Amino acid sequence: MISLLVALAAFTAMADAQVITWFSSCPEVTTQENFVLLPYMGRWYEISKYPNRWQTGQCGTANYTLESDNTVRVNNTQIMDDGSSNTVMGQVRADPNSDIASHLQVRFSSLSPWGSYWVLDTDYDSYSLVYSCTNLLVAKAEMCFILAREPELQQETRSKLLQILDGYKIDKTKLTETDQDPKKCNREEM
Repeated sequence: MISLLVALAAFTAMADAQVITWFSSCPEVTTQENFVLLPYMGRWYEISKYPNRWQTGQCGTANYTLESDNTVRVNNTQIMDDGSSNTVMGQVRADPNSDIASHLQVRFSSLSPWGSYWVLDTDYDSYSLVYSCTNLLVAKAEMCFILAREPELQQETRSKLLQILDGYKIDKTKLTETDQDPKKCNREEM
């Protein structure tokens, strides 16, 4: 009985943090071939994402820094509705259960389990499409991010990334846009 309650509590916490689709399972996806970690480092702007409870602000950025042990320090920053800045630090590492370089894992607390961070596609210089999916008993929990090196992404590139999602039957309608307005984000006009 206690294990059932613990499982229910874990499921509830997971459901609050990701997009849950009932009576569905994760799609089979192909991730970036020949992924190289070093050119992926640096600043990425959040263009759109699946909604989640820890990224509710605007002007989202992720700054990736390679550490000497080949883990990556990630600094996620967003501007909240009241104008304050919210930053959370995390770690990214190669998935120890996979030999595919674009299968990464991420966590934002040493107490939390590692979550999937799969790079479906990137050109390193302008865009990245990141996806995560976990099969649960009768549902799947998903995360999806479209990132760019600049606060805006060319429509042609965006269309390409949405076609990739369509090809894997990943629901692009669940993506929410992130406001990257330079005035709101305390950046000079571009």
